[in-house]
Amino acid sequence: MVDSGVLTLYTLENVAQNGRMPKEELVSALSAFYSERNVGVTRLYAALGVNQRIDVLVRVWNVEELPDGVLYCIPEDGKQYRVTLAQRQPDLGAIDLTLERLDDKYDVAE
Repeated sequence: MVDSGVLTLYTLENVAQNGRMPKEELVSALSAFYSERNVGVTRLYAALGVNQRIDVLVRVWNVEELPDGVLYCIPEDGKQYRVTLAQRQPDLGAIDLTLERLDDKYDVAE
């Protein structure tokens, strides 16, 4: 069910002018409907085994594949997440994204 809202996927790019100090900001790459999923015990323990944290699992609908360089997302709650794993669901026309919440937020390019 596509009922959690709209998720925007971002790339992290250097937006500074030539010759200036690098300034990294999130640049929008794609927006899509999503639904939150339950993080299963197997997935949770597998992540803990490689010293990773899973904060949210979402299914992004009507997306066949992610654009190159998509590493971050912001759902409607406004929190920023790093995409740690993307798993295609070709039969559903969707992608499952495993997300880790960012402690330090990036600026978002307009």
